[in-house]
Amino acid sequence: MASCRTPSYIRHNFKDAGRACPIDYLLDQKVWSSEVSDDHIFDTLLIAGGLYGNPFAAEELTRMYDNECKRLGEKGRAGVVLNGDIHWFDRDIENWARIENYIENFIPLLGNVEAEVRRLQDVGVGCGCAYPDCTDDASVSRSNRIHNIMKKEIQTSPELVAKLVNRPSHMIASVGGLKIGITHGDEKLLGGWDCAIEQLEDVMRQAELSDFMDANSIDIMATTHTCSAVAMRLAAGFVINNGSAGLPTFKGQNFGVLTRISILPCDDAIYRAEYKGVYIEAVPVRYDHNAYLEWFDKLWPRNSPAEVSYRNRIINGPDSYIDDAILGGFEIMPAWHKEAYKPKRQASHQDLLDAMARVMYFEDMVPKSEQLKTRDKLTTIQVNVGKRCNLACAHCHVQAGPNRTEVIERDTLQAVLDAADRYGFTTVDVTGGAPEMAPDFEWFINEASKRGLKVIVRTNLTILLEEGYTHLIDEYARLGVNVIASLPNFSEAPADGQRGDGTFAGSIEVLRKLNDAGYGMDDDKELDLVFNPQRETLPPDQDELEKLYKRELARYNVCFNKLFAVTNNPIGRYGRHLLACGTYEAYMNMLINAFNPEACENMMCRNQISVGYDGRIYDCDFNQVMDMVCDGPCGELTIFDFAEGRVESLERDIKFDCHCYGCTAGAGSSCGGTLVQKH
Repeated sequence: MASCRTPSYIRHNFKDAGRACPIDYLLDQKVWSSEVSDDHIFDTLLIAGGLYGNPFAAEELTRMYDNECKRLGEKGRAGVVLNGDIHWFDRDIENWARIENYIENFIPLLGNVEAEVRRLQDVGVGCGCAYPDCTDDASVSRSNRIHNIMKKEIQTSPELVAKLVNRPSHMIASVGGLKIGITHGDEKLLGGWDCAIEQLEDVMRQAELSDFMDANSIDIMATTHTCSAVAMRLAAGFVINNGSAGLPTFKGQNFGVLTRISILPCDDAIYRAEYKGVYIEAVPVRYDHNAYLEWFDKLWPRNSPAEVSYRNRIINGPDSYIDDAILGGFEIMPAWHKEAYKPKRQASHQDLLDAMARVMYFEDMVPKSEQLKTRDKLTTIQVNVGKRCNLACAHCHVQAGPNRTEVIERDTLQAVLDAADRYGFTTVDVTGGAPEMAPDFEWFINEASKRGLKVIVRTNLTILLEEGYTHLIDEYARLGVNVIASLPNFSEAPADGQRGDGTFAGSIEVLRKLNDAGYGMDDDKELDLVFNPQRETLPPDQDELEKLYKRELARYNVCFNKLFAVTNNPIGRYGRHLLACGTYEAYMNMLINAFNPEACENMMCRNQISVGYDGRIYDCDFNQVMDMVCDGPCGELTIFDFAEGRVESLERDIKFDCHCYGCTAGAGSSCGGTLVQKH
């Protein structure tokens, strides 16, 4: 009952108590595949997880249920499912019984709290929450203490314990013909964390859960347990975790949240998705906050374990905002827009430089001195032709967009060609912005091809649907250009959430056109895709992700050659976003903690020069954003120095800064994907 969104300390001592799931937490998978019984078919279903013994939330839930029944009338049917952790702060028999009386007409499911209260023999799992490592030991020990206090008292009442004996841990229901899977943790374990927001940010987990839902014909998966709300549309359906009904779920709010699934919309919905005439919503549980706080303080005085862990949350809410819960496919309702987003301070480029200066110097982590230099023979000229783009993606490190005007001139492009001839470069890698929007782009790729250079074009795909650019697909095929395309997810909702509404459908349309032109099919027409994470996480294993992408895109009749998994670099628009949200330090710590010395040998800056739209030379596209120009014979190094033969040696000292941790975290990251391959 604590989210990984809450800063924590390193785990030290607890191995099982409060951290492990016992074997009997495994869910019976036959339940998920079974048919919905008639008594579990509803027109409106309220799913309230994490009531946590709040009697005022239970009272409000009863009122909400009565209102739903009135709204539907005699011909409709409303229901309430409590998917676990109904109890928590109701530490004594009187309060526990009070909650049980409130829910006697509802469908209660087990949470880990109830599962461990009914257990007569201690199996060493404490509260049963199965906290992940990101939760600190002190919080785990307090939760175990809270549960122990409660369990000792409740087990003195066999009547109350008996109510828990046959209580199921999961169920299926139906609203408007949609099948709904309901449990406390995840589809595998009563106390599982795989429906936590941190897990659902992982594209591999998204695919796993989507596959499960597809295999069991489940349209909606409703969970709680993690105390942190999340909502997302997957390829096979929707997953929604309400967070908690009996505790504030969002920063600055004093209400709980439940999941509402209905054939009718709710005027008070916080966020919503609509599917086949059914509304999937997060709805506030507006209990009497002042009465609740007074009740809590009487049961849990100052410095008691519950007061230490929860009182601040009861008063101020957690650190998560409404917008944090949305991973794609859900819309925040207009009435909530003002309070949905974390207040952001303006973060300038100078602010980013100031933050970077406080991070450990990257060079001090590099294991070998020769890895601080380029190789003596370079293969690639990467050319950033400008910042004009038809999109303005939040993760774009070069801060490209429709309103940018910077663009490369033809004499600079000519100098690139001359430099390639003079120094024996074999590859020209063209990027942007949307490189296609540079006026001399088409001339340049034709000239480069004539000289026998391998030409790579990095496209956002959607530009190739716009007037004036559609013919380029045939041009790429004629020239044998290696097309590398950005596609941050294989599912529509998260991809659109990252790049804008409609971009996924447009990307799929262009990929099909590329396939029709032979890309991904013929040996001389290579089509590669680029994945980058939606949130502040490292990309998963590239080989496994490529297999997954190929399987998922086959559903759209799309094929491709390779997939590159690329880490989001904490600079430019993305770096300032991290600063504005207050997550820059945490993101940098993640990169540094994942530093892989093996990645240093193959860093892309060791094999290339990178040319800016103004002709200046950089070690990489990231250094362009940071204005870290290479040193030349007469000051700043330019492509004209290469074109005119003023560069005596291609070996040079590389300019590093802390953003380089983005290239060396985990398996490493470059414009060509992973740097450290599996053995």
